[in-house]
Amino acid sequence: MHEPAHANIMIGAYEALPEKYRKMLNADQTLLYDAGNYPDYFDDSTSPDEKKNAIDTEWRKYCEYPPSLPAKFMHFWPTSLFDQNARRPLYEYLLGQMLHSLKSGDNASFIKFAGCLSHAMGDSTQPAHIGPDTNCTWLGQLMPKPDSPEFANFHYHSSTEAVIGKCGTLKPPRLMGGSIAETAWILAGQVNEAIIYCRRFIVPTIQALFDGDMQSAERLAVEPVTIAAQLTSDAMFTILEIHSGTVDTSAPLSVDLRLRKADAEFHDLVYGGAILDGNKDVPPCNVPATPGKLRLSDGVKNVKGLGVLPHSGMNGPRECSMTWKIPAGVFRHFSAQAGLHAQLAVTGAVSFHVLLDGKEVWTSGRMTIDDMAQIINLELGNHQEITLKVVDANNGTSFWKNHAFWAEPQLIK
Repeated sequence: MHEPAHANIMIGAYEALPEKYRKMLNADQTLLYDAGNYPDYFDDSTSPDEKKNAIDTEWRKYCEYPPSLPAKFMHFWPTSLFDQNARRPLYEYLLGQMLHSLKSGDNASFIKFAGCLSHAMGDSTQPAHIGPDTNCTWLGQLMPKPDSPEFANFHYHSSTEAVIGKCGTLKPPRLMGGSIAETAWILAGQVNEAIIYCRRFIVPTIQALFDGDMQSAERLAVEPVTIAAQLTSDAMFTILEIHSGTVDTSAPLSVDLRLRKADAEFHDLVYGGAILDGNKDVPPCNVPATPGKLRLSDGVKNVKGLGVLPHSGMNGPRECSMTWKIPAGVFRHFSAQAGLHAQLAVTGAVSFHVLLDGKEVWTSGRMTIDDMAQIINLELGNHQEITLKVVDANNGTSFWKNHAFWAEPQLIK
């Protein structure tokens, strides 16, 4: 993503803030433009310090990270964009510096640190960064360059990255959390979703460039820029709200794990992953999902949750699992209900297991379709990982019927 696009993200994010915060920060367009490009301005080893000092004599304050972080610059973070959980320390650092700047009355520093965060958001939604193959091997095979001299120097990454996107209309910013740790965790999850979504733009953008249709390519670039700006605006707003003291950190809020992608998963290929709010009868695999149904104390009820199917055992253990990384100390409880689908799981049998930091803390024992769903309510303490696992309990004889369901899996503050 080139300089103007990064600037568009930061400017768009700032302009979406409530008027009271824009008046308080009083940032001009030049500061916003530069802040969105601070990492690019200063982590270029070929640029002399004299040139960097001419832009900002304190540039190291914003772009050189402390030894406690496993990276010197944002662009050299030792994990890929696809491992957003590993990037949470980066987000926590930038968010923390933003809050510290406000407490110190240094609004310009708040904007500069926010600009570094906005740059990370832009890199995370840029299709050229997150395409199916950033080394271009697969892209070159799937979409070979036209046999024309004008495309002799076309580069799948840099030529696509050079397309400048404007920032579209943003929604009013939303509160992401009540603390730095929670905000970084929520942000990492939303960035992960943005990466998955924005990969869809790589193929049509390249095709538009091959067709010589720059107008279409630039139109395609708008949505990734807008998503990055929304993420940035939400993060800025959250830090401003935390600083203002208006965030009620004691409120009994919860996070619905149905809607947060797991950080690690193991599923049978028949399902291909957890099914939102239902299970699929298999085989065949192309049938619509049946809404989740569990046997509860007041009868069989439709419930929301995640439907899963333990692995057949042909290529791995007869189980399935989902693991989420969680910020230590932010959430107090985990709650859910677990049982077999009350319509589809005839003859099936499984056991449910909950693990915290890899250690089992709850199990249902063997369950069948005739058993009432079990209620789970666990203290989380300072654990940093929760795993929901389902294991076959019929020695592999009922694979097609082991339709298990985790209802309303919630992390509660």
